[in-house]
Amino acid sequence: MVSIDQLAKIKQRRLGKVNSTKMKKPPKWHPPSSQEREYRRVLFSLTADLKKHIQEIIIPALPSLIFEVERLYPGSLSRGDDFSDELKKLINSVIRAIKGKVEQTIVEASVIGVEIARYNKRQFDRINNSVFGIDIFIDQPWLQDQLKLFSSQNAQLIRSIPEQELDQVAQIIERGLQEGGRFHSMTQSIQERFGITRRRAKLIARDQTSKLNASLTKLRQQELGIEEYVWQTAGDERVRATHRAHDGKKFRWDNPPKNTGHPGTDVNCRCVAVPVLEGLLDI
Repeated sequence: MVSIDQLAKIKQRRLGKVNSTKMKKPPKWHPPSSQEREYRRVLFSLTADLKKHIQEIIIPALPSLIFEVERLYPGSLSRGDDFSDELKKLINSVIRAIKGKVEQTIVEASVIGVEIARYNKRQFDRINNSVFGIDIFIDQPWLQDQLKLFSSQNAQLIRSIPEQELDQVAQIIERGLQEGGRFHSMTQSIQERFGITRRRAKLIARDQTSKLNASLTKLRQQELGIEEYVWQTAGDERVRATHRAHDGKKFRWDNPPKNTGHPGTDVNCRCVAVPVLEGLLDI
């Protein structure tokens, strides 16, 4: 919580003894857009490497797999799975090739988590300075735990990107070989998968950035003694209807709005919580 000395300074300001001015409205609270862009860039780099390895390792091997299956089951509509061992070898080759990039991405994501925390603190300090005219120090005993949780959750998400992509690629190839699919149709289906994986990477970057920022916002405001906030949307056409309905309304941290939770906690939410400071000044 805010210290006794800090509360005294705020009270002095309130009484006109320290730079007395009418209390200002808090400035707009901005989401960590640059950190989201950086995270998106990092994940896109991973998906690009994954695409490259699939194209270099798996795609060139498809003609021989198709030829072997047709040799074993000429003209048959019911084909066995004699190709599965070879396909597993190809998938494992991609996994080995991408492993270093996956671990590098996990490290980069942890660094981005630290940058989100720093950005959130700058936003917090900017608002306090604007309203109170002083720097307010708060303890942050929860900060390292929040960053560790972010790193752990995002490590799982990052590892799931190649896992899910390769699982889908394997299914496309297995189905194609069993049903007599041609090289072109299988490679086209694999290419379409790349777009889905890239969109998922974009969603992870936005969602995880927003969630960490939202958690830190809540903890920092509660540490200061702020009990309420005003919901602020991104203000564009992408804001979902349930969130638009909350825009400009007050909510309590101990009573999250139904169906949405607090700003930034819903999947892909870009909304933020602007602190209500009037009650804090009534000391």
